[in-house]
Amino acid sequence: MTPRALLRPGQMAWLAEIGVDTHWLAARPVSIPASKPAPGREPERSPVVEMPAVDAGLKRVRAPYGLGVPQAPAPGIDAPADCPDLSALDAAVAACVRCARHAQRVRAVPGTGQGVRPHYLIVGEQPGLEDDAGGLPFQGDSGRLLAAMLSAARLPQAESTYLTYAVKCRAVGGREPSPQDVAACLPWLRRQIALLRPRWILALGRVAAQAVIGVEGDLDELRGGPHRHVPDQGEPIPVWVTHQPSSLLVRSAWKAEAWRDLAGLAAAARAGAEAV
Repeated sequence: MTPRALLRPGQMAWLAEIGVDTHWLAARPVSIPASKPAPGREPERSPVVEMPAVDAGLKRVRAPYGLGVPQAPAPGIDAPADCPDLSALDAAVAACVRCARHAQRVRAVPGTGQGVRPHYLIVGEQPGLEDDAGGLPFQGDSGRLLAAMLSAARLPQAESTYLTYAVKCRAVGGREPSPQDVAACLPWLRRQIALLRPRWILALGRVAAQAVIGVEGDLDELRGGPHRHVPDQGEPIPVWVTHQPSSLLVRSAWKAEAWRDLAGLAAAARAGAEAV
C-alpha cells in the first residue's frame, strides 16, 4: 500500500499547496509494523480511504491525479495542431508535460462550456486551488463572482460561453505564470480558439490579455477594448480585457473598473448583433 492510498484528494491538494514534495508518494510503499493485540482483543485495523476513480506569449508568447508523475502523451497527439476536436485537446492537455507545472498540479484544467461556436470565450490567467482539485475552471468564490459580473452586465447571449485559462496547470502556492509557462501553454490556447471560433474573447488579467492579444503592456493599458486576436486562419476575433475575479475579491475598488469594461463589451456585442 502506498501513502497516496491513505489520503483524500483534498489532502493531496493541501500538501501541494503548502509546498510538500509528494513525488515519493507514488512509489514508496508504506510498511506499517504489526502490533500485538492485547490479550482477549481483536487487533485494530487502520482505516483505508479509497481514492475516487478519474475518467480517463504584451509579447507573442505563444486530469488526472498523480502529483509529480509525468503522464504519457495522448495517443496520436504530438502537438496541439494535431488535435482534431476539443475532446482530443482536453485529453492532450491532461497529459501535457511541456513545462514544470505538470509536476505540481493535481489536475490540468483544459476548459468547459459551450463547445460549438460560443458567443464568448472567457480566458483567465491560471487555475485556482479548487479548479486544480476538480479539473474545472472558475470554481469557488472567483467563479461565483464572475457569474454575477456577467449577469449584471447583461451580455447578449451570455449563456453561450466557454471558460478556460491561458495556463492550464496551477503551480504550488498559485505563483503568477512565468513567460516560460505562458509560452509552453500558448499553443494549447491558440488551438482551443481555432476549434471554438468564438465571436468575442474576454481576457481576465494581464497574463491572459498578453497571451490572447500577443502584444506588450500593463493591464491598465490593455483594459477595455476592442483589441484583436489574430488566429492562424480565419478572421480576427475582437477581444475585451478586464480584471480577473480573484483580484476583485481582494481589491473591491477595482469592481467599478471591471463593470465599465464589461459594459463596453456588452454594448459592442449588442451593436455587432444589430449589424448582422
